[in-house]
Amino acid sequence: MLTISYINFWAQDADKMWFTKFIEHNISPVKCVENYENPDILFCSCCSNKNVNNIKAKCKIFFYGENLNNYPNYNNQKHLYATYDLILGFKYTNKDKKLLRFPLWLAFYDFYNIKTDNNILNFIETQYENNILKKGMFASIVARHDRGRQRIKIIKELEKYGKVMSPGKFYNNTNKIGQSKKDKINYISNSCYNICPENSKGEGYFTEKIFQAFEAGTIPIYWGIDLPEKDIINTDKYCFCNVENKEHMSKSIEDAVNFPEKYLKGKLFTDNAKSIVNNYYEDLINNIKTILNM
Repeated sequence: MLTISYINFWAQDADKMWFTKFIEHNISPVKCVENYENPDILFCSCCSNKNVNNIKAKCKIFFYGENLNNYPNYNNQKHLYATYDLILGFKYTNKDKKLLRFPLWLAFYDFYNIKTDNNILNFIETQYENNILKKGMFASIVARHDRGRQRIKIIKELEKYGKVMSPGKFYNNTNKIGQSKKDKINYISNSCYNICPENSKGEGYFTEKIFQAFEAGTIPIYWGIDLPEKDIINTDKYCFCNVENKEHMSKSIEDAVNFPEKYLKGKLFTDNAKSIVNNYYEDLINNIKTILNM
């Protein structure tokens, strides 16, 4: 049995953490312990600044679900390399630097391998097909803020063609909805288009937003890295808006509104998608086993 502990992580019971379940499904039974109990695996993130140097663990893993450009205390590759055995996140795999690409969106779904028909990609595809015809409004956005001003730029352009409904804190113009992912999906599934840009740009930075728009059966209106998960997502299934180039943004949105069938036909994912996702899982499993000499 492996012992696991968490520090500087999101507020959630350790037993319910995605990584706890991932290890239980793929490596070994797990017992969650306190930091001072010298865990086999210590998972760390960037949600606070508690010192990890004095914690003895056989394997220290840093997982960042945010863009580290916004977290200067952690945006130091030399420090991360010296402190942790593995660094998981958006940046592309470089094993010489202990980097493994393991993007945040994987941890939004209770799937821990790709080996059966019950996997993350099949689930999203099924939800997409279930919701694609469930339409009653033009466009939606669910967001708490718009610090980078990219969301309001897209809204103003898209509203040249129809109403954008916002039940969230940002740009609220209708009744608010609950806080859960299910509440969000249920709401945006009624729209043809979902505005779902990232909050910032960074190397490989790509979160759950397009996948949730897919779950809802919408056409995602996206901004972030130009080709998000290009080996997994078919690039004709979302509308990329370059908010730094007004002419490009206008033409992209005009195309999506005038020719929605271009975005609705065809498969969500590439033929190699399952292989790529499987590599994400297997790389993590194998690296943890190697570090622990299993």
